[in-house]
Amino acid sequence: MRISHRPYDDQRDDFKKLWKFLQEDYAIRKDDAPWMTSRFGDWKYGLWTDQKLIPSFFREYAHVWTDSIDEVMGFVLSEDGGDGFFVFTRNAYDWLYGEILDWTLAQWGPRNQCLKTEVHERQTMALDELAWRGFVNTGQACIRRTYDLRAMQEQPVALPDGYRIVSMAENGNYLGKARLFVNGFGGVDEPTPLDLLKFAYSRENPIYDPAFDLSVITADGQHVSTCVGFNDPSSSMAEVEKVCTHSRYRKLGLAEAVIRECFNRLKKRGIQTAYITGYSDEANNLYEKLGPCARLKWYHFERKL
Repeated sequence: MRISHRPYDDQRDDFKKLWKFLQEDYAIRKDDAPWMTSRFGDWKYGLWTDQKLIPSFFREYAHVWTDSIDEVMGFVLSEDGGDGFFVFTRNAYDWLYGEILDWTLAQWGPRNQCLKTEVHERQTMALDELAWRGFVNTGQACIRRTYDLRAMQEQPVALPDGYRIVSMAENGNYLGKARLFVNGFGGVDEPTPLDLLKFAYSRENPIYDPAFDLSVITADGQHVSTCVGFNDPSSSMAEVEKVCTHSRYRKLGLAEAVIRECFNRLKKRGIQTAYITGYSDEANNLYEKLGPCARLKWYHFERKL
């Protein structure tokens, strides 16, 4: 079968095609899937760098390999236009990884002094291809944990007096949520008008559901800790992301409480599997307390050019 490649193109419905690719990939690989649709949706709708405000970003930083009827066999993308990239190949087409890697080195290498990627411990072909091309393993990047919600009892949720957990479907105070995000992730107290537009646009992610966008709020209604359960009922799975706590409300167990409540609500919706990824020691220590889980280690690779 003839394989060709081209730049990502929204006019050819590439977002839908790559979304479908990731759903089908998860159906086969399950816990070994490199990405789920939630992260891909955030790549498209999470405008967290200035470069992504320019529509041509997606054409410049995503490239697609297709068969003769334009079905996606693999692709490469950069999340933020920097030196990091991720390669994806369809099941039974893993041999494409090396070809896509060579293209990335040739086309994206000249605009960077170094190229970086992350792969998990069971991506054996990718590990071999990276080593053969001179990429160096610089250590563990993160741990993705898998929780079987079917086997878990309802999670106990403990909050200090006066605090409660609400969803954005119930609460709807997106300004309060934006204040929490800019403080929890950026250390500032007030979002700019552009921040508010970015946050609103991020909710266009097809897998976003306000019923699973949860916050711990104080008695006077301030949003002080949060997580979002991006769930795909067709795959009966969810990724819990965007975990953060306001700097003045840390060390109270609020993040643990809101994640436990998210697990409870996902299970009641019929979601069977939940994933959560920790990059820092603090995050990994928290996620380890949430219950029995399987762990998948990811490693950081880079090659200087």
